[in-house]
Amino acid sequence: MSYVLTAIARSPDAELLNKLEEVVEGLPITIKHTRVLSTDRAYDFEVDVIRSEVWCSLEGEVVPKLKDELNNIVLPGVDLIFQKNDEFRQQKRLFCFDMDSTLIYQEVIELIAAYAGVEAEVEKITTAAMNGDIDFKESLARRVSLLKGIDGTIWDELKKKLVFTKGDFELVKGLKAMGCKLAVLSGGFIPLANYVKETLGLDYAFANTLQTEVDDQGKTVFNGKTEGYIVDGEKKAELTIFIAEEEDIDLRSVVAVGDGSNDLLMMETAGFGIAWNAKPKVQKLAPAKLNTDQISDIFYILGFSDAEIAELTL
Repeated sequence: MSYVLTAIARSPDAELLNKLEEVVEGLPITIKHTRVLSTDRAYDFEVDVIRSEVWCSLEGEVVPKLKDELNNIVLPGVDLIFQKNDEFRQQKRLFCFDMDSTLIYQEVIELIAAYAGVEAEVEKITTAAMNGDIDFKESLARRVSLLKGIDGTIWDELKKKLVFTKGDFELVKGLKAMGCKLAVLSGGFIPLANYVKETLGLDYAFANTLQTEVDDQGKTVFNGKTEGYIVDGEKKAELTIFIAEEEDIDLRSVVAVGDGSNDLLMMETAGFGIAWNAKPKVQKLAPAKLNTDQISDIFYILGFSDAEIAELTL
């Protein structure tokens, strides 16, 4: 089995290659080929895994240990991604994205909470949920209850406040050029998930629905509850399978991207997962992590060079 170690720096570093070669020297791998993806910023190392008594004699045992070792390496501003170098690496056909803090910079529920002055309380619960400290469904119920009485027609106003993540449009354009189907699977709310879908040109959008009621003054307001299914971690994984089956796509050609613990099941279900500027627990458990300032750097994880990315995003 052939493997590849990809290194992606947040910013160019003329000494990066030397630093990386020093890191590799202490690992049970042999470099077969080095490819420059972006000068002084991103490199691919095609490697063979060395099996030994120290590192375990079975390849199936040494690879997980190697990934743990890479997670422990401190190389400031650099992400190290270790994966199989097989036909599925570049032959991706479906990407499933989280929305809040992934495709957009904000947490939508906190934007809504600001209208009721409960933003700090909601943010505290959100942080706990994304870290996996409390169950997502429980956290959603607690946060949604705090929205009771807020104007239920604020969606158009909220759309104007959304800030799309740097590199979104380039990433989507390139992935569509590759023939990928694209989905947003959000623990947020469907009016804004649909807006993100339409703005970016995605194929699917799934999210939660906030219930509304008419108050004593005849105004439509949120009643502090949701309706229908809840898009938690299990639902995201279920939807990933559903879309793959709908599009006749092998799960090995699916990539899941997110930042919270409720995205881990989706990553596990997909053939590959990327923790985007994620919580520490998620970065440790996800197949790959990316902590740069533009989400289109995902192309480097797939093994594309700057020149190839330019062709895809023309």
